[in-house]
Amino acid sequence: MNKKYLSWLFILTLVSVSFVAKSQDDLLKLLDTAKKGPQKISPTWKDTRLINVQTTKVVDPGVMEFFILHRFGDAGEATGGAFHTLYGFDLASDIQFAFQFGIAKNLMIGISRSKEQELIDLDAKYKLVTQTTSTPISLALYGDVGISPELNSKFYSQSDSTTKNYFVDKLSYLGELIIDRRFGNHFSLELLGGVQHRNYVVANINPDNGAADENNIPFAGAGGRIMFNKHSSLVFDYYYIISQYRTNYPLQSGNTGYFNPISIGYEVETGGHVFEINFSNAAYLDENNIIPHTTEGWVKGGFKLGFSISRVFNL
Repeated sequence: MNKKYLSWLFILTLVSVSFVAKSQDDLLKLLDTAKKGPQKISPTWKDTRLINVQTTKVVDPGVMEFFILHRFGDAGEATGGAFHTLYGFDLASDIQFAFQFGIAKNLMIGISRSKEQELIDLDAKYKLVTQTTSTPISLALYGDVGISPELNSKFYSQSDSTTKNYFVDKLSYLGELIIDRRFGNHFSLELLGGVQHRNYVVANINPDNGAADENNIPFAGAGGRIMFNKHSSLVFDYYYIISQYRTNYPLQSGNTGYFNPISIGYEVETGGHVFEINFSNAAYLDENNIIPHTTEGWVKGGFKLGFSISRVFNL
């Protein structure tokens, strides 16, 4: 046989053997993966909340997470901000600290205290589904009970009613379902929906449509994260408030009416800490106040600078 053909035959044989060996190796890897079952993916979120919305992340059993959150005043002059307040930096719209405890797999409970209404919150989150290589989403339930220990003279300051229940009136509740998905290495998205309830509501009327303020306020929301690298991300979230009373509410002084909260921030993880700096038109830090009481918009400077720091501890 011609040496030229022998050379080609030898090359083809080597290629065939390499192909068969690679195919066998790939098949073995597939079989090995099938034996192990669905595999976990990288965590969808760095923390249990984005800016104003919760995520599906829960604290691990035996771990405590501590949060400190601060939101400054309005940046725009039309809504109170000015050079002499350093565009809201001298003011504090709300301050909150919180403790969260992992008490079982996929279950955490928490307690927090906010400056606005002196609100004390007891909350719980349970992660029903975790995203894996075979499960496309994560799913969590979140519930919250808020208690306002404000003095009656302040709590009822806008009321003309003589019927007051005091303790029961000062309770508020929130329940929501959160669904999310991590898309590849750099993008995560969540959708959520729920209802916020206040036992006591002043019977104000929207002069545009005649609707009265509601005890129950349904809402929907969304949030996302765009990762620049393993430690830093752009985060954002949004609430859509479903309230006839808050629909087309006439703007009053400055930019005051009712607005859907929208926020954007920069998040950095440094070891056991997660630090975030953000801007939001919501003045408050607790959902029981954010949903019914967001009264400034972005257009005329109703946004505020804020930050949060969280730290985990093994118990």
